[in-house]
Amino acid sequence: MRIADDLEAMQSVIGNLQVEHDITKLVRLGKKNEDQDAKPRPLLVSFRSEEEKVELLKKAKNLKDMEEGGLNKIFILPDLTPKQRQFRKNLVSELKKRQSEGETGLMIVGTKIVRRRKL
Repeated sequence: MRIADDLEAMQSVIGNLQVEHDITKLVRLGKKNEDQDAKPRPLLVSFRSEEEKVELLKKAKNLKDMEEGGLNKIFILPDLTPKQRQFRKNLVSELKKRQSEGETGLMIVGTKIVRRRKL
């Protein structure tokens, strides 16, 4: 039942991004946490073709502007190992800390926090 709910939710998110998709596999990562306040576990989604994946990743940044249905709280990233996920989590927390201290124009590029270029 949970898999069907996850599949329906993922298809809805992808549909809002207007991406052609054919999901072949959907798996929750990590151990199930019985705590009701725990964050949802990441989903690993596989597509029939590499082009579908690339198109979704390109359009995923548009989710931050979609407040309807809480889509702005969803992040789509390429598959990462647990070590890479932890590194990214630390990087995001450092970015938020620096932004709360008043630094502006920062973003994550690859494995670094950099200042945005002014056009």
